[in-house]
Amino acid sequence: MKRRVITIALLLSLTAILGGCNKSQSVVNNIESTSSPVETTAKVSTNEDNSITQTKSSTVLTMTELLNKLQGEWYNLNDENSISENGVQRSIMIEKEGNDYTLVDIFPDTALSYKVSSIQYLGNNNSYLITTHNGDDQNNIGFTFNISDDFKSINITSDYDKDVKYVKATDETKQYVQKLQLVGTYKDDQNKEYVFKDGGIATWPNETFKFSVSFKEKIFPNSSPSKEVYNYIIVNDNNGKETMRYLYEIIGNKLTIYKTTLDKENNYIKGALVVTLTKSNGTTDLIQKAIDIVGKKYNAVVDYKAESGVMIYKSDIGEISIDCSGPDKTNKYKVSIFKESASSSDIFKEFNVDVISGSVEEIK
Repeated sequence: MKRRVITIALLLSLTAILGGCNKSQSVVNNIESTSSPVETTAKVSTNEDNSITQTKSSTVLTMTELLNKLQGEWYNLNDENSISENGVQRSIMIEKEGNDYTLVDIFPDTALSYKVSSIQYLGNNNSYLITTHNGDDQNNIGFTFNISDDFKSINITSDYDKDVKYVKATDETKQYVQKLQLVGTYKDDQNKEYVFKDGGIATWPNETFKFSVSFKEKIFPNSSPSKEVYNYIIVNDNNGKETMRYLYEIIGNKLTIYKTTLDKENNYIKGALVVTLTKSNGTTDLIQKAIDIVGKKYNAVVDYKAESGVMIYKSDIGEISIDCSGPDKTNKYKVSIFKESASSSDIFKEFNVDVISGSVEEIK
């Protein structure tokens, strides 16, 4: 199966949370509370010049007005355990390019881009059929959007998903996601433990301190705009005042912490390396072991992290990316190798891996 990779700057290291890590549950509750049906509906005209038709108690929106409300990132937060281990694996982006709108459906290892061609009001409260066009296979794909009254959550049904909930990627949502991903127990190469607790307490080998987490997004406008995200661990005193700031990066089950320094624009950027840690999480560790077992067959070594958040490896067969899912009912993991090219990523081979025994079976 051929997938077209779209270069997007995601927060697949994602963004981080502001102070007060104990607010995460309220964020979940707030997200859940946005899913109630709408009392006022909107009917969309797909032609900006068409006369506007009123519906009962409706706010009339043109196609452009509706898409402007939906513009931005939307996260699938259905599986908190998966987010904690791997970050947000599924998301939707609606982008405006000139006068056109594009819907980008983002998967863990690739993304599919569709041009929005029309919108049909379905007669229910804030329910619309968004018809898109995929330039690769010339097929039209329909996405049914059931939108909450505050436009902060959407339940989406498409040709390959049914009633999947997405929430608007606000700063609060990003903070909640990053908290889930950061909190946990880590070990350094000397087996010493570093712990980040849900309540905002960090326990390192030689100190215990209160912490909060924040982030800064820096946009680089050019012909292909990109975004860089700086994630920070903030050390706080008993009064909540910042006493130190670290910059950190999460890639897979690796947490790397750096000191910070200021650039010419007074942005806190990466300074000297403090420590590189491995998350002590059973499922994450086993997934990484499965990847390592297959990667070893091709002498794969991590080379760099793509803007999409995917790790790119150098190997005997060229540049590759590696995806892993599982375990299945037999406790085996499915590992897929994708060969990278300038415009696409093709599945090269797939394997079933038994991490305990180290056995590898190619899937034909």
